[in-house]
Amino acid sequence: MEIFIVFLLKLLDNTLGTMKNIYLAREKFLFSSLLAAMSTTVYMIAVVRMAKSDGVFSIIAICAATFIGTLIPGLLVKKSEKEKLYIFDITADSMNSGKEFADILRIANIPTKTSVVYDKMMIKTLSIKAYCANREESKMVNEALYPAFKYNVYTPMILD
Repeated sequence: MEIFIVFLLKLLDNTLGTMKNIYLAREKFLFSSLLAAMSTTVYMIAVVRMAKSDGVFSIIAICAATFIGTLIPGLLVKKSEKEKLYIFDITADSMNSGKEFADILRIANIPTKTSVVYDKMMIKTLSIKAYCANREESKMVNEALYPAFKYNVYTPMILD
């Protein structure tokens, strides 16, 4: 029973520590500090409990709790994040393949903006901006990109 309590305490400690790091990266300094203080308190209780227990099972329990306590909060935060707008800036290798690709995006109802540009050899080609409102659209654009195309993805913006 003591090993189970140590496991739960370490799980809580790592969960709080991971959440602290996430909120620190988001510049929520006060909340991050509170999470750090709670994590340290739980950690100290776990250390005292572990000192009372013996054997390899305590170490295995702490390792498992560390793994789970770090993995789960990150996955939950990623799942709960709002969708982001990804902007693909694509330059086709030719005018015809650019038109073909832009039509594929339009059929998929992905907003696009096209403009005529010239490449380094002064050959007329097409520049395409694709505005993907979710992960599925971004994945579709990535899969549909022709190998000869050059592209950049702009920093995503959070959609409200």
